[in-house]
Amino acid sequence: MMLSDSSQEAAPVPTTVFRYGELPTVQFSSKAVVVTVENEDDLEGTIRIEDVPSIHQMPITNEGGSTVKRTIIFNEMVAYEMQQRPSISDGRQLYQVCGRTIENKGVFPFNQFAGCLHVAATHMAQNIAYHGGGELEKYSDVGFWSPRVKLLYARGLEAYRSACSHKHADPSMLTDEVFVTAQISVRPFSFTLTLCAFPFSSMGTCQVRVCKGLRPESFLRDVQLSNDPLGLTKLITPPISDVILLHPETQRLSEGLLSNFFATKYMPPSPLAHSSGGRQMEVGKRGSSVIGDSFARTKFENYHLICAPLATIHQGAMLDMVWKICKRDGIQVSFAAPNLNDAMSGKWSGAFIVNTTYQVLPIDTMHLTDRRSTKIEFGSCPLVTHLQNAVFEMFHNRTPTFI
Repeated sequence: MMLSDSSQEAAPVPTTVFRYGELPTVQFSSKAVVVTVENEDDLEGTIRIEDVPSIHQMPITNEGGSTVKRTIIFNEMVAYEMQQRPSISDGRQLYQVCGRTIENKGVFPFNQFAGCLHVAATHMAQNIAYHGGGELEKYSDVGFWSPRVKLLYARGLEAYRSACSHKHADPSMLTDEVFVTAQISVRPFSFTLTLCAFPFSSMGTCQVRVCKGLRPESFLRDVQLSNDPLGLTKLITPPISDVILLHPETQRLSEGLLSNFFATKYMPPSPLAHSSGGRQMEVGKRGSSVIGDSFARTKFENYHLICAPLATIHQGAMLDMVWKICKRDGIQVSFAAPNLNDAMSGKWSGAFIVNTTYQVLPIDTMHLTDRRSTKIEFGSCPLVTHLQNAVFEMFHNRTPTFI
């Protein structure tokens, strides 16, 4: 891994900036597969196909009119505590956890998903124990939740694929990835898993929101009750995968609430570039310059990685994996922190987030929190693609198929 000290200015890249217009009103598929268990001894549940609400309603409301009261962050996932109406004072609550598949429905974060459900259930059981309930020992065991998540998810995904293969299948269900929502309560016991289309991003990409703010010193990604004084975790609802923090004075981006954030920038090679056959191209000639630049943009070695100073961000195993790949492959890294103004002027070639849940997720859309609802869209970047493949292969010990 090398620090970037080049003063060479990068040429504009095809980054699209939309300065006007509201966020698109995107609908979920009109149908969803729902798996429901009302008995804790039931490991199969009942399966039905039903209509689903819009994407903006799904994560924050349910049939009873619940709204988000607070959030729990555990293992880089979010559980939403739903405030039921009327409120109940004996500790009964409803929690919701959201996830998605990647790699054409081939990968789903079972451990993180089950762990987040387990922490939410434990919190509910603790509240009930305060009012005299005896559910704490049972529901605070992660072994209770893990097999149920895997079995019900497998049944739901099988039913989803079966519904998609039917000759009268709803066309809106035929997308690459699936959005998964779990709602749980422990008094009375109820576990509902909903699977529907995830239509916002192509395979292995995501959308993020940029908000002004600094991560509190006491804010951690693996604590049970999150310390989020600004309430930013409530913004992590589909299609948003994470909230990226923006320093209000420097306009530089640091990290996400659930992940690390990186940007990439194209850095033209030296005036004499070598083609794949070893022939030199003189950049001084117009024709050779165009061909040489087009060829250079396809090589990940001609892109630099930009991230915030290490002392200012959360570090973990996934970040160490990125540094290991950068060192191995000679990727230059700048720790100057990505500048939002560079993204607005088209100087970035791409951006991505990293966490243990989904490894590397390229960002296809970055939504700014401003009066104009600005959004920035990114195309494919060779360096992002290279890191996504390399991290995925190192993490799963197999070659990915989503690229």
